[in-house]
Amino acid sequence: MLGDDATKIGVLIFETAEGNFDFALNLQAVEVIRQALSKIETHLTKGKISNLD
Repeated sequence: MLGDDATKIGVLIFETAEGNFDFALNLQAVEVIRQALSKIETHLTKGKISNLD
């Protein structure tokens, strides 16, 4: 985990036959996407329930 006061970055290190490579993720962006997908899921679930009535 890297970061400063404003930004948190998660770093994944993958080991391959040809060597390692790092993959960095902005954790705030990941959280925004997670929240958006949760709201979409809730909306779609409510739509399915109301369509069954």
